[in-house]
Amino acid sequence: MTRAVFLTGATGFVGGHLAASFAGDGWRVHALARDGADAGVLGALEKLGVRLHRGDLRDARAVAASVARVASDEKLPAIVHCAAVISYRTRDAELQRQVNVDGTRNVLHACRRAPVGRLLHVSSVVAVGYSRAPGELLDEDAAFNGADLGVDYVATKRVAEELVFASGLDAVAVNPGAIFGPGGAGANTLRFLRQVAHGKFTLFAPPGSISPVGVEDVVRGTRLALERGCAGRRYLLVESARPLVECFEIAARELGVPPGRARAPRWLWSAVRAGTGLVDRVRPLDLLTPQAVRMLGLHFVYDASRARRELGWTPEPFERVLARTIAWARVEGRLD
Repeated sequence: MTRAVFLTGATGFVGGHLAASFAGDGWRVHALARDGADAGVLGALEKLGVRLHRGDLRDARAVAASVARVASDEKLPAIVHCAAVISYRTRDAELQRQVNVDGTRNVLHACRRAPVGRLLHVSSVVAVGYSRAPGELLDEDAAFNGADLGVDYVATKRVAEELVFASGLDAVAVNPGAIFGPGGAGANTLRFLRQVAHGKFTLFAPPGSISPVGVEDVVRGTRLALERGCAGRRYLLVESARPLVECFEIAARELGVPPGRARAPRWLWSAVRAGTGLVDRVRPLDLLTPQAVRMLGLHFVYDASRARRELGWTPEPFERVLARTIAWARVEGRLD
């Protein structure tokens, strides 16, 4: 039997890959699309057979009307809530609250009013917390410690996830790590690769750690959680845990540029953070913001055993994901 799914965030990096995956397997795919979304992206979705429903996630009435229309056309459609604003810019604090928190609240309200099936919430590892030391491995049951960071993305994603699990719906969440892969004009993957290719952080790499994962593996994990996940549970989707300096070294080898990096000492990174804070007050920063520097100095080290055990999820090694992504970026001319 052909199934139906309603997506938020289908115009984004992960959401676009999810839409293509569902459509490729014959699902009837519906997607919320706000006015002003990239016309090329919307056209690509329509070529996949995705039915677009116009509305802004921040507009409760529009979200409710879109979900109600889908529910009237389909029998118990699955809802995949993927939309979010990922930003570390100080000036985006209110936008993240509106989209990540209020937008999630609007989706939950719409799901309560319409006869829908399971809700799959695409959360983030940052909603779980961070490691106090490089060797501290966190799982889904870790006590959240991110409230003290002063990072808007962390705070809003945590609140959104709490709303989902308090909703009383048949809900499950996936928490991807740092996502790499082809596609997404503004994705963090491309920013990272351009920095390495053009010699940024030539002397020092940030002192933190990340848990990377390929975008295709995030799609597989999301769909497995939708089908097999236990209601009320979250599933970490990470392939491994790596110091950022190691990620820079791997990328440099694949790009054919000198690695030439060492891990920045803590005192230096603290000075960088203080400096960006001063500059940001006078001239708001876009990339190396105080919140971004804070995150790059922390360790995000996770154990994905639950997803492997309960969902049967097996991610691709990070080195292969990065090599394939760099090959794609070269062909598409995205490293300039």
